[in-house]
Amino acid sequence: MKDIIIAYPVKETAMQLRSLLENEGFHVSHVCARGSSVLSIAQNLNEGVVVCASILSDMGAGVLAENLPFGFDIVALSKNGIPEYMGNLVSLPLPVNKAEFLQTVAVLVSTRSSFTKRNADDSEIISKAKLILMKTSDMGEIAAHKYLQQESMKKGKKITGIAKEIINDFTE
Repeated sequence: MKDIIIAYPVKETAMQLRSLLENEGFHVSHVCARGSSVLSIAQNLNEGVVVCASILSDMGAGVLAENLPFGFDIVALSKNGIPEYMGNLVSLPLPVNKAEFLQTVAVLVSTRSSFTKRNADDSEIISKAKLILMKTSDMGEIAAHKYLQQESMKKGKKITGIAKEIINDFTE
C-alpha cells in the first residue's frame, strides 16, 4: 500500500484529514503545508498519494502534479465545485463527499496508476506538444499543460494521445 502525504495550508484541516484517513485504515506518513515540502518528501519514497488543497502557498496542485516523481498521484480538494480527472491529478469539489473521497484515495493507494507509468518517450511527446502550443497559441508552459489535460478529460484519451494529435496536426 502506498504512503499518503497530506499537504494543506490550514493545520487543523490537515489533521482532520489525517484522522479521517487513519481511522479508515490508511497510512499517512507525512503532513505538511507546502508543495515544496511534498516534493522533498517524495524524493525519498518510491510511490505515494498526495492529498492536498488545490492551491498551496507556494504552488497549485497542477504544478505539484507535474513535478512529482513517477509513482505519485494527487487528490486535490478544490473550491471550484467541479470534479476533474487529469493525468496524475484527481480534483474533488469542496465540500467533499466523504464516501467519494475515501473511495478515490482507496483506489489510488491500492493500485499502480496507469497515469504514473509514463515513460521517457511519453514525456518527450508531451513536452513537444507543449512547445507547439506555446509557439502557436501564445501559451505559457503551465497553460499548455493544462490545455493538454483538459483535452484529455474532454475526449477521454490519455494525455499522450492528445499530445500526438497536436504534433500530427502541426506537422501536416
